[in-house]
Amino acid sequence: MERKSSIGLMARVIVTIVTLAGFLSGSLIYIAFFAPNYNLLQQLVVFLVAFILAITVVAITWITWAGRRGMMRGMWIL
Repeated sequence: MERKSSIGLMARVIVTIVTLAGFLSGSLIYIAFFAPNYNLLQQLVVFLVAFILAITVVAITWITWAGRRGMMRGMWIL
């Protein structure tokens, strides 16, 4: 019988992989097929926005995991 924490960890790993792969492939497909008239700078902005959103989702996923394990305790004291 697997521990509940290892199942939660595996779910977060899967979310991380799917998120990064989805945003990468989605932004590249959008740039290639739906925005061919964009110049290079506009295509770069589309890709960077998708990358920032992906990193944000991954960061929230792992911060919630660390917070529940008590790893974030004392980090917000100024």
